[in-house]
Amino acid sequence: MIKLSTLLILLACVQLSAEVLAQDITLSVKDATLEQVFREIRSKSKVDFLYQTDQIVKTRRVTIQVKKAPLEEVLKLIFKGQPVDYKIRNSTIIVLDKEPVRLLRADPLTIRSMQEVLANGVVTNTEGEPLAGVSIHEKATTHGTTTNAMGEFSLRVSTASSVLVFSYVGYLNKELSVSKSVMNVQLAPDEQGLEEVVVVGYGVQKKVDVTGAISSVKGADLKQSPAANISNSIVGRVPGVIISNRSGEPGRDASEILIRGKGTLNDNSPLIVIDGIANRGDFDRLNVEDIESVTILKDASAAIYGAQAANGVILVTTKRGKMGKPTISYTGNYGLTQPTQTPKLIDSYQFVTYKNEISDRLGVPRQYSDAEVEGYKNGNDPLNFPNTNWYDAVVKDLSAQTRHSLSLTGGGEKINYFLSGGYLYQDGIFHKSATNYNQYNLRSNTDAQVTKDLKISVDLSGRIENRNYSNFSANEIFSRTLITFPTLAAYYPNGLPGAGVESGLNPALMATNSTGYNKEKDYFLQTNLSFELKLPFVTEGLSISGIAAYDFHFNNNKLLNDNWHAYNYDKVSKQYIDIINNEGPIDLNEEFRNFQLTTYNVKLGYDRRFNDHSIGAFVAYEQSENYDEGISAFRTGYQTSKVDQISIGGSAGQNNEGTAFQFARRNVFGRLVYGFKDKYLAEFILRYDGSFNFPKGKQWGTFPGVSLGWRISEEPFFNNHVTFVDELKVKASWGRLGNDKIDAYQYLQQFNPDDGYYFGSGNERVPGLSMGVVPNVDVTWEVADNKNIGIESSLWNGMLSVNADYFYSKRSNILLPRNASIPTSTGLNSSNLSSENIGKVNNQGYELEISHRRSINDYFSYHLGVNFTHAKNKVVYMDEAANIPDWQKIQGHPMDSWLLYKSAGIYNTEAEVDGSAHLPDALPGDIRYIDVNEDGDITSNDQIRIYDSPTPMNIYGLDLGINFKGFGLNMLWQGQSGAKQVILPQQINDNATIPIWMFQDRWTVDNPNGTMPASFDRTDSKNNLVSDFWIKNAAFIRLKTLELSYAIPKKIVSRLNMLDLGLFVSGFNLITISGIKDYDPELNAVSGSYYPQTRIFNVGVRASL
Repeated sequence: MIKLSTLLILLACVQLSAEVLAQDITLSVKDATLEQVFREIRSKSKVDFLYQTDQIVKTRRVTIQVKKAPLEEVLKLIFKGQPVDYKIRNSTIIVLDKEPVRLLRADPLTIRSMQEVLANGVVTNTEGEPLAGVSIHEKATTHGTTTNAMGEFSLRVSTASSVLVFSYVGYLNKELSVSKSVMNVQLAPDEQGLEEVVVVGYGVQKKVDVTGAISSVKGADLKQSPAANISNSIVGRVPGVIISNRSGEPGRDASEILIRGKGTLNDNSPLIVIDGIANRGDFDRLNVEDIESVTILKDASAAIYGAQAANGVILVTTKRGKMGKPTISYTGNYGLTQPTQTPKLIDSYQFVTYKNEISDRLGVPRQYSDAEVEGYKNGNDPLNFPNTNWYDAVVKDLSAQTRHSLSLTGGGEKINYFLSGGYLYQDGIFHKSATNYNQYNLRSNTDAQVTKDLKISVDLSGRIENRNYSNFSANEIFSRTLITFPTLAAYYPNGLPGAGVESGLNPALMATNSTGYNKEKDYFLQTNLSFELKLPFVTEGLSISGIAAYDFHFNNNKLLNDNWHAYNYDKVSKQYIDIINNEGPIDLNEEFRNFQLTTYNVKLGYDRRFNDHSIGAFVAYEQSENYDEGISAFRTGYQTSKVDQISIGGSAGQNNEGTAFQFARRNVFGRLVYGFKDKYLAEFILRYDGSFNFPKGKQWGTFPGVSLGWRISEEPFFNNHVTFVDELKVKASWGRLGNDKIDAYQYLQQFNPDDGYYFGSGNERVPGLSMGVVPNVDVTWEVADNKNIGIESSLWNGMLSVNADYFYSKRSNILLPRNASIPTSTGLNSSNLSSENIGKVNNQGYELEISHRRSINDYFSYHLGVNFTHAKNKVVYMDEAANIPDWQKIQGHPMDSWLLYKSAGIYNTEAEVDGSAHLPDALPGDIRYIDVNEDGDITSNDQIRIYDSPTPMNIYGLDLGINFKGFGLNMLWQGQSGAKQVILPQQINDNATIPIWMFQDRWTVDNPNGTMPASFDRTDSKNNLVSDFWIKNAAFIRLKTLELSYAIPKKIVSRLNMLDLGLFVSGFNLITISGIKDYDPELNAVSGSYYPQTRIFNVGVRASL
C-alpha cells in the first residue's frame, strides 16, 4: 500500500512538472537581471522560484523576447550561459549552482590530443566591449566553458581543427575553427531577438511598435564629431531635421534647428526636453559624453507635449548607471580650428585703382594721385604706402580647442550610478584674441531600488559657462575688417598700431582686450527627484510615478568700453599721433539676472499583456512655472579701467534698470497604446493644456493625436512567402498640436515709460507712462494640424533597412499684425496695433532613409546610410497691401524669399542704355534691370520675389563606417539644396574693400565685356541695389565629420589592467564643395560680414578601467 501511494505521488509530481513546463509564456525584457525576469515569469504563470541572493548576484543580465512559448523553452534561454542551473519540484523552480564542466573519460591518445591544443581569447560585442558569461563549447562534444568578467576564455579542445560554438542571449551564435591558439571573437547583436526601444514622450516603446514619425541618434555617434556644440554634431545624421550653422564664434556657435522645415511665420524652434523636463534651455551645451540618445518627435507623436509641440520635439536622454563593477572612463581631445572660408580682398594698389575709377565715372577729381598709385603698386614703402590684408591682420592661421571628460559608472542590485565631469576650452580665431570660451560640466544620475516595487532616482547636473569677448561684437569686428582700407596699416613698421579709418577703430585691436571687454558668466543647476512605484497588490501592470525638478540659472554680464592707444602717421612731420583722447570716456555696464524653472509631474501608468492583446496607458498631471528677474547698472567717466567696479564711476549719466518675467503652464494628458497579436497597432494621445499667455476663458486648449500601424511582416500570408523581409510596417498618424510661443500679456493694456512731463516751476522732468499696443482680448493658440504616412522595413536579417515618410501640416491662428492693409492715414501701425490670429501656412514634404550593415567576419564589418528630406511651405494667408503686384506677393508662396530687382547682365555700350528702360544716370558698366511691369521706368514695382532663402528646402546625409582589425573609419557627408543667398559686399553701408572676384573681371573701357559691374561704392544708386545679379546658389556638400580610430588589442589592454584603450584622429567641416567660393555657403549675411564657420583638426584618446 505504501509503495502504491509513493508511486502515485511520484506520478502526480511528474505530471505536475510536465504541466508546469507546458505553460505558454509571453516575455519581453531587455538588459534585465535574472531576479527581474523571475518576477516577470511569476506574474504570468503558476510557478515560483527558490534561490539565494548570492547565486543571483554573479549572473549576467538577460535580453529576451518570446511570444506564447513553452515555459521549458523560455527557461532554457534565460539559463543559457549562466553560472547557475535549475530543477523543477512541483510548481517551484529551484536555482542551483552549476557544476563545473568535466571532460568525458577518454583514451590516452585523445587526452594527449587535447593537451596539445589550447584555445583561448577574448569575446567582445561589435563596439569592442567584453562580454561576460558567453557560453563556449566544442562542437559535437561536451567540452565547454564560459567567459569571465573580462570576456576572456581558455579551453582545451580535441584537435587543431575543432570547431567552437559561441552563444550568448541577445546575440547571434557564431562557429569558428580553432585556426590559431589565440582567438579574438566578436559577436553581433541578434536584431531579431533584441527588442530595441526608443524614447518617446513620457516613456519608451519598442521600436517595432512605434507608429509615429520618430528618429533618433545615439550618443556614441555624436562623439565621432569634434564639434564643441552638440547641435553641430546632429546635422546630417537623421532625416527631417534641418540644421544650419551660421557662426563659428566660441560660445555662440549653436546651429538653427528646424524639424521638417518652417511651419509658422513666428517662432519655428522645436521644444527641447532633457531627461523628461521641458524648457531647460538648449541641449547643445551638454557634455557629449553624458548623452545616451537624442530622439526627435516629428508628427502626432509630439502631441503628448500639446501646446509646445507644433514645431516638433527633441528629447535628450543622458546616461545612467548599469549593474556591474565600477568603471572609470576618460576621453581627451585636442584640436586646432580655422575658418572654413574667408574672402580674398583686393590689395592696396587694386583698391586705389578702383577708387579712382569711381571718381572718373562720377566726373570728380581722383582720390589718389598718379604718384600715390605708383607708390602702392611698387609696394616697397610699408610706412607711406601700406598694403594690409585685413583678414590676415585680424585672423590667425590656427586656434586651439580642447575637451576632457571623466566618468564613473557601475551599480548592483540596489544602486546604479553614473557620475561625470567635463571641461571644454575654445579659443577665438583672432590674433591676441579676447575671444575664448570655457565650460565646466558635472553630472550625477543615481537610481536606487528601495524595494522590489519602489525605485527612486536623484539627478543633479551643473554647468559653468565663461564667455570672454572684446567689447566690440564679432559682427562689428568683421564689418571693420571689410571697410578698413588696405592702404591703412594694421601695425606700422615700428610696431605701433594704426588708427583705422576713424576713431582708432583698427579691427586688429578691436579683436583684442586693448579696447575693453565683454565678460559673460552663466551658472546652471538642474535637479530631478523622481520615483516609480509598481502596484501589483492593486493589479498587475499598474504603477505610479512622479518627478519634481528645480532648475536655476544665474547670469552675470560685464561690458567695459575702454580707451586705447592707436596712431595716425603724419607723412609731413613724420610723427605718430596717438588719438587715445578722441575715443570717448571709459564706461561700464553690468547686469545680473537669475532664471528659475520648477516642474512637477505625477503619472498613473498601466502596462500589461493579455494573450494576444497588449495595453500600455497612462494619465498624468504636470505643471511648470518660469520666473526670472534682473538688474543692470551703468556708469561712465572712469579715470582708469584698472578698477572696473560700478561704484567708482562718475555720477553724470549713470543709469540703472530692472526687469522681471514669469510664465506658467498646467497640463492634463494621457496616452493609450494598444496592440493585437503584435501586428495591429494603435496609439491615442490627448492633452489638455493651460497657458499663462492667454486671457481667462481662452487659457485651455485640447490637443489630440492618433496613429495606427500594421506590421504586414507578421501576417502569415506574407512571412510564409516573402522570407527575405524581416520587418515591414505601414503607419499613419494625425495630430493637433499647439504653439504658445508668443509675447506675454497681449490681452492686457500695456504702458511704456516715456520722457515724462514738467510740472510747476521746477525744471525737473517727472517720469510718465504712455499707452502701448491696443490689447487683443481674443488672442489664442496657434494650431498645427499634422498628418503623416510612412513605411518601415528591414530586409535580409537586418542587412538593409528602408524607411520613408510623407508629411503634411496645416498651421492656422498664426499671430500676425494686420497693419499692411490698413492705410497709414488712419494713424494705425505696428506700434499701436495688436497682432491677431489671422495667419495660415501649409507645409509638406517627404523623408527617405536607407541603411545597410554587414559583418563579413570577425575582423571586418561596415555600414552605409543615406537620408534625404524635402520640406516646402506655402503661405495661405497673411496681411498684405491691396495694391501689391502679384509678382511681389508672399501669399501663395514659400514664406522665406528675396525681394529684389530682376537683372539682364551689364550694359556694354551707351546704345544699350539708350535702348532700354533704365535707372536715371545709368552708364555702360552698370547692371541692366528688367522693366517687369513694362511701364517704361525702373521702379520698386519692378522688384520680383525669388522664393528661395538661406534656409534649404532639401537636406541630405551620407554616413559610412568601416571596422577592420581594431581600426575604424567613420565619415559623414552632409549637404543641402534649394537655398539661395544674396552676397553684395557694398551693402555693408560703408566704403567696403571689395573681394577680388568683383575686381578681376569688372567692366572698364578696356574690358567692355566684363562680367562684373564697373567700379562703384555704397553711394551708387544703380549697382548697389539688391538684385538677382548678386544672388548665389547656396547648395553644397561637405565632409562634415571624419574619424579614424584604433582600439588597442585586448590582450595588451588586459595586461595594463584596463578595459579599453583607443586612439583617434577626427575632423569637422574638412571639405566643402559649393558654388560660393569666398564664403561659407551657410552664411546668412548679405555683406559677407560674419564670424565664419570653423574647420577642426582633432586628436584624442579614450580609456576605461
